Amino acid sequence: MSLSALPQSLALLLGDVLSALLACLLASSLMKALGRPALQLESTLIWLGLWLSWRAYQGLYPGYGRSPQTELRLHTIGTLQVAVAQLAAAVAVHRFAPSVAGVVTQWTLILILALLVRYAVRALLIHLGQYGRPISVIGAGHTAALTIAHLRAHPAYGLNPVAAYDDNPVLHGASLHGVPVLGPIALALENPLTEQALISIPGARAETQRWLVNSIYAAFPITWVIPDLFGVPNQALQPHNIGSVASLEIRNNLRSVRARGVKRVLDFVLGLAGLLVIAPVFLIIAVLIRLDSPGPILYKAARLGRNGVPFSCYKFRSMYLNAEERLQDLLAEDPGLRTEYETYHKLKDDPRVTRIGSLLRKYSLDELPQIINVLRGEMSLVGPRPYLPREQGKMGAMTGLITQVRPGMTGYWQVSGRNSSTFEERLAMDRFYITNWTPWLDMVILLQTVKVVFVGKGAY
Repeated sequence: MSLSALPQSLALLLGDVLSALLACLLASSLMKALGRPALQLESTLIWLGLWLSWRAYQGLYPGYGRSPQTELRLHTIGTLQVAVAQLAAAVAVHRFAPSVAGVVTQWTLILILALLVRYAVRALLIHLGQYGRPISVIGAGHTAALTIAHLRAHPAYGLNPVAAYDDNPVLHGASLHGVPVLGPIALALENPLTEQALISIPGARAETQRWLVNSIYAAFPITWVIPDLFGVPNQALQPHNIGSVASLEIRNNLRSVRARGVKRVLDFVLGLAGLLVIAPVFLIIAVLIRLDSPGPILYKAARLGRNGVPFSCYKFRSMYLNAEERLQDLLAEDPGLRTEYETYHKLKDDPRVTRIGSLLRKYSLDELPQIINVLRGEMSLVGPRPYLPREQGKMGAMTGLITQVRPGMTGYWQVSGRNSSTFEERLAMDRFYITNWTPWLDMVILLQTVKVVFVGKGAY
C-alpha cells in the first residue's frame, strides 16, 4: 500500500473499528436484557484485533480495484472465519467465550454493520474527492474508452484514470470521457505520472503485448492488463500456471448442480423470510388497489420460464381492465409512441396505468407478488428479465442461453439500466449475468436493488 492511500485506509479502518465496537455494545446490551452472560471485554478486543488484521491481509484497506461481489465475498467469508475461530476457541477454552449466544449475536451484527459503515465511509470519501488511486491508461482505443467510462461511472473501484497514452498521433490531444490523451506510450515510460498503469490494447499482436507488459511493468510499480478475452465470462476466470506458461480456468458456474442447489436454497430461505416481512405491505397495497379502480388485485401475466416453458407471473394490477384496447388505439394514433414502445416495450407516460399503479411501478412494488413464483420454483430472486412469450422472436439466438435459468424478480438489468435501457441492452445484461453468475453477484444485485427501488429512478 502506498502512502497516498494511507488516509483512505485509516478512514475505512476507523469505520470498521467503530462498527465493531457498536456491534459489541449492542450484543452485550441484548445479552444483559435476556439475562445471559455478557461478553468479556478483554477477549472481545483480542478477537476484534484479529478480525481487523485479517481484513488488512485480505487487502480491504483500502481495497482498490475490487469488484462489488469480490469485496462482499471477502467481507463475509473473512468475518465468518474469525467468528468460527472464536467459537472453536470457546469450546476448547471456555474462558475465552462464556456466552456462545453473545458471540453469535456479536458477529452477526458486525457482519451487517461493518458492511454498511464501509459503504457509507467510502461514499463520503468519494463525495469529498478523497478516494481512489490515480492510474495511467496505456491505449486510447475503443476498449480504453469503455474502461475509462466504467471506472468514472463507478468510483467505488478506486481506480481514477488521469491520463491516457497511445501511439496513434491522431488521438493525441483528444479526451476520453474527460481523460486527456497526452501522447505516445514512450512518454508514459519516460515520465510516469502515476504509480499504476492499465494496459488496454487487447487487439495488439502477441509480440507487441509482450513488449508493452514488460516495459510498463518496469516503469510502474503496479500494472494491470486487459487481455483479448471479450465475451469470456470474467467472473469465472481462475488464474493458474503450467510450468512457466500462464493459463486461465473458465468455470460455467450455473451448469454446476451444486451451484444450482445453492441458488435454489437461497431463493427459498430469503423468499420465505421476505414474504413474512412484507406481508403487511401486501395488505396495504391490496386495499389501495381496490379503492383506486375496479378489477382484481392480482393478475397473471404469461412469461417465459426455465427451458422456455411459459408460466403465470403474479403482479399487483397497475392498469385499467381495458388496458390492451387502450394501448392498441394509442399506438395506432401516435407513430412516436409506437416507436417508443417497439424500442423499450414500455411507455413512459402510459395511459393504461392507474393512479396507484403509477406509484407501484415507480418503486417496483407491483412486482412483489412474484415472491410467490420464487417460492413455487418458477422464478428466482435474482435472474434474467422475465420475457414475454411473444418476445422470443426478438430474443433470437439468446433465447436458449437466457432460458437455461429461472427469470428473476430483480437482476443485473434492473440495477444497471431498468426501463431506460433498450431491449438489446437488456439481452446483453442478462447474458453477462448468466455467464458470470456467483452467489456473491446475486447478493450484490439484491443490495443494489434496494437502493435503486428506493430512489425510484428509471422505472415506469
